Amino acid sequence: MQNNLKTRVLIVNDDGIQSGYMRALALALARIADVFVFAPEVEQSGVSQAFTVRRGLSLKKVDFTQDPSLEVKGDCGVLEAYSMSGTPADCAKFALGHFALHGVATEGVGPGPFEVCFSGVNLGENSGVSSLYSGTVAGAREAALWGVPGIALSLRGSTANMLETAKEFAVKVVKDRLFERIPVGVFWNVNFPKATAETFKGYKATKMALGMFTDHYSHEHGLWQLDGDKLWDEQPKDSDDYLLNQGYATITPHRIDQTDEESLEVINEMLAGGVCG
Repeated sequence: MQNNLKTRVLIVNDDGIQSGYMRALALALARIADVFVFAPEVEQSGVSQAFTVRRGLSLKKVDFTQDPSLEVKGDCGVLEAYSMSGTPADCAKFALGHFALHGVATEGVGPGPFEVCFSGVNLGENSGVSSLYSGTVAGAREAALWGVPGIALSLRGSTANMLETAKEFAVKVVKDRLFERIPVGVFWNVNFPKATAETFKGYKATKMALGMFTDHYSHEHGLWQLDGDKLWDEQPKDSDDYLLNQGYATITPHRIDQTDEESLEVINEMLAGGVCG
């Protein structure tokens, strides 16, 4: 029986239900909250905000407690996990739009509205323009679309200490209810550097870098293969890409509303002048 006084947390990801990084986050948060995991059954990296329509989705309950290291004991909250045959956006959309109200039944009772959604922890950075392609960031964006504070968590490298840092960050966000300070229509994109405990420099509030990848294609065995990287040190010094590369964890607030107000004025002037009439 769940404790209704505990914060209701949704976790999604794009690395899939088998991700040890996501499971570690779920365990850490289940010690202080009621945690519900909805993750793709297979990896869905780079799918951005894609969702499934005109075909059905399968849902399967997964028992995390089969792994002794993820066993939840004592005064811990609920830990329920499900895999879904869709994208990160599908997972968040189903959890927020159906499961919260009806559970997994067609007509049933769910746990109630989620208070915060974490997407991740992702293995691989999602700073700068990576955030536009990222399924991890899309999970947090989908939550924001439903009016739920969303926070994407990504690691640039696979160092164990940065996973611990990401978990500690998420726990603090829930314990201190910092997610309540995220405005409606905004979500956080949080990236952790490739660093050791000694070289980690702390946190920075940053803007999104706009530098594009050095994309190039090679032709091998009749197929075109994409490769490339970022020009990390050529980005603005207050941007997420630059500061992540310097050893900081970056917190970048993103908005759902992508309207460019200045361009609205230009377009209105064009319309008033009969340009499109």
